[in-house]
Amino acid sequence: MATAGTLSHIYFFVNKDITTSTEERKEEHIQSPESHSHSLSRSASPASAGSSDNDSGSGSSSSSASKDSSLNPLAADFAPTFTAPPTAAKLYEVREIAGKGLGLFATSPIPRGTCIISEKPLLRISENALHLAWGPYCRLSNADKKAFDALHFYSPPHLHLEDASRMQLIDPTDSTMDTEDVDELVADQIRVMGTFACNNFQCGTGLAVFATTSRLNHSCVPNVHHSFNPTIGQQTVYAVRDIAEGEELCTTYLGGQGVYYVRAQRIEILRGSYGFTCLCAACGDVGGGSDGRREVMGGIAYGLQCFQYGGPAGVEVPYVPRNPAEALKQAEDLVCMLVGEGVLSIELCKAYRMASMVALNLREYERAWEYACHEADVERTCLGSELQDLVRSGAGATCWIEKVRVALVKAGRAPPVTKRGGKTERQKAAKREKKMRMRVEKIAEKEAQMKSEREVAKEAKAAEKRAKVEAQREEERKRREYDAQFPGLKG
Repeated sequence: MATAGTLSHIYFFVNKDITTSTEERKEEHIQSPESHSHSLSRSASPASAGSSDNDSGSGSSSSSASKDSSLNPLAADFAPTFTAPPTAAKLYEVREIAGKGLGLFATSPIPRGTCIISEKPLLRISENALHLAWGPYCRLSNADKKAFDALHFYSPPHLHLEDASRMQLIDPTDSTMDTEDVDELVADQIRVMGTFACNNFQCGTGLAVFATTSRLNHSCVPNVHHSFNPTIGQQTVYAVRDIAEGEELCTTYLGGQGVYYVRAQRIEILRGSYGFTCLCAACGDVGGGSDGRREVMGGIAYGLQCFQYGGPAGVEVPYVPRNPAEALKQAEDLVCMLVGEGVLSIELCKAYRMASMVALNLREYERAWEYACHEADVERTCLGSELQDLVRSGAGATCWIEKVRVALVKAGRAPPVTKRGGKTERQKAAKREKKMRMRVEKIAEKEAQMKSEREVAKEAKAAEKRAKVEAQREEERKRREYDAQFPGLKG
């Protein structure tokens, strides 16, 4: 049936003590990107799920391809320093988008880290089986049914909703219903299951549809992050960057590993599951720069996991660092590439965690502490501050910061303590921004150089082909002249 998503608050392995042996770390289960089946963080929104293949599923203001190599205009200045933003009850409005349905738009400027939406489920099921949505739907109030029915309906062919209705919900022994009544009931059940399928989010161990959040459209370069917060029992949506007034709020339907998929992979999934073709900045990058970055980022992320926890036996994996120093450089490069691509969500948290872990193993204490603090800033930006579930599981950024602090104390190093907003912190923030800017510029220069080399090679190949064609034409011209001068010798 519908594919369950993975954007719950639990997004890290529970970290072992930093003294855990290499052999124990290698026992962690890591799946290869090639073998890991894709999982969707939610199903399609009403404004995008039913769009034709000629329409974009993203109404984001970044729907046109960026001329800059960086899809995030703030990439050069990005340094995660969390400050509590205002949380307003209504920072958005629902608008109609020509040819695409409805979407959510900012009614005023929204600072990064603002909680835009926090709401309870409209309809929730306990497991990933769509026919289970029928019973809860029938028990909804008239007002809630109206809200549910207003969401978009789409029936992916691979779900076989009619079969699910007739096999799971219809009693074949019920003699009180004639064929026409059964067909009408089946049609209604298909509508409910299809609506649930293209509007659901991961909600703890089950799935749920939400009256407002389910209207978020998709972008591969999202400006908001959604997740279900089990601590407060609500779905939350936070701004991952500053959002301008009038800009559409867009999340991603492809969480986790899906962030690293190239355009062809994303289009196949989005078309098959939601029925639309995305035309966001990443998908509209016809030059292939975004695809190249995401492919490299995916390789680096998986290579770092294999380095830290162990990879598949007997399989050669590219991008696996040869030593801890190289691993730290790759982790830092991954952070810069994620920021440059505009991916400012949980994958960025993971990259900061990896950089901090490797730096700590290298006894680079200041860098380990710095990256741990960056992770915490991004975590609060995406998930808010009510994170008791992460703390209980030991997976939260604050838990890792505490481990780094303990390691620093054991090494005789005092963790940096500065007053937020003080001169020392401003200086460090400026230094981080400068360092990040230099790394992003370096990556951009390297990409430009590679692009130039590809163009030169392409032009050389084209010139060689033109020369070959010209030589053939010249040979043919001389042959015709010879045949004209000596017709008797022709052939």
